[in-house]
Amino acid sequence: MAGSLLGARLGLSTQVLLMAQEFLTFYAGVFSLVALTATVGLGLLTSERMILPIRWRVRAQLVHRGAALIGVGFLVVHIGMKIAAGLVPSYGSVIPTTNLAVGAGAVASDLFIVIVATGVMRGRFAMAVRPWIWRALHDLAYLAWPVSILHGLAAGRAPAPWVAWSYILCIVAVGTALMIRAIVSLRPKTTMQDEMEELPMPQEDAKRKTNRLAEREQAVQPQKLRRVV
Repeated sequence: MAGSLLGARLGLSTQVLLMAQEFLTFYAGVFSLVALTATVGLGLLTSERMILPIRWRVRAQLVHRGAALIGVGFLVVHIGMKIAAGLVPSYGSVIPTTNLAVGAGAVASDLFIVIVATGVMRGRFAMAVRPWIWRALHDLAYLAWPVSILHGLAAGRAPAPWVAWSYILCIVAVGTALMIRAIVSLRPKTTMQDEMEELPMPQEDAKRKTNRLAEREQAVQPQKLRRVV
């Protein structure tokens, strides 16, 4: 009823609305998984200072947060469409009371909502409680993501070939990010001071630093001459 009213309001035909509804019913979950996979992969890459310089890490964190919001948006649509189609009860989207595959989706969605909520409230967690609590909650992504893969492959009808390939690409993407992080973690750690030195300085700051280096060099020269004499 609401869809018909919206279609009449926007001048859309019933056929277009039915096609959109069918598309979202079957594929909103896939888009959610792809977006949340990007979220997990970017989270892995931006958590290590050795992988990306500070400038690119800040930009990647913005994309990481945007992908998380997009993923949760499609997740809400996915859950809503399944409930509207009568494929799962409303409580089944939160409490895993149905079969294993659908229950895995409920667990994954609960965890992802907690993860995104902690990401939005990161500043408050850092100021109000110990940072490790935020890290522990946010790292639930490493559990939620494979559970969502299980749900996508096992729940409902057999996935279309391109859907199955998208799942494989998701696994490869996160696996690659994990491998890069593992390799980089073996290298010597950089400090925040090292990263700040990599940032481009304004012209005045660069001039001041050059002058300080010149003054330091001039102060060292007499000492070298004395040692030679």
